[in-house]
Amino acid sequence: MVTVFKVIPNRGKFRAIVVNIFILGRTKETKHFTRQVIDLKRIIKEFRPREVIIDINGIGAGIADLMIETQEYQGEIYEPLGFFNDDDYKKIQPPDAPRILYGFKANHKINSEMFSNCYSRIDAGLVDFLIKEQEARSKLLSTKKGQKMSLEQKTKVLMPYEMTTKLFDEIGNLRLKRTGVGLDIVLEPINSRFPDDRFSSLCIGLRRIKELEEEATKQRKRGNLRRNLVFFSGG
Repeated sequence: MVTVFKVIPNRGKFRAIVVNIFILGRTKETKHFTRQVIDLKRIIKEFRPREVIIDINGIGAGIADLMIETQEYQGEIYEPLGFFNDDDYKKIQPPDAPRILYGFKANHKINSEMFSNCYSRIDAGLVDFLIKEQEARSKLLSTKKGQKMSLEQKTKVLMPYEMTTKLFDEIGNLRLKRTGVGLDIVLEPINSRFPDDRFSSLCIGLRRIKELEEEATKQRKRGNLRRNLVFFSGG
């Protein structure tokens, strides 16, 4: 799952816009890790992000290992990318690889903090989403250009809005689980067969955005805040 954010600093707060959501490995042909990495690098090439967050726990480590290598597909070369926060990868990745990858590892405490941060930022109006698929479809079909589109073209245009709708469905399927352990927050699905990958990706991205916000606040107090803080981040 890849979530693309545009982040805009505003009066000390970082507003996040969820630009798009992509699913990697949706078909039999694209499930292999190598193909997923190629597709991810294509997304990176399209959006030119400042940072790319990769969950390097479990199977995510397989993706991370391939991100620092070169791939070739249909005559196109996909150059290696490097991590800037993980000492283990720094030792084995190509020294000249652009360091835009941020390795992320979750645990019980971090998960609790992520869930709390996600809901608090949404509640504070610091996260903007695309309109829902049904509304986007109505708007598209109300135009002559939209009416002339083929089914494939309409599907491509509406896909980001479909992903947004499914993200809302995932959020609506989660409820707070009682743990009896301090202030820890644990979420559980109401329907266990319903996925939550989009929500997890959203939480990871918003956690990193909060970190950048806090870093910017510290830099501002020291009087050396860099101006260019608009970026895209995939989670």
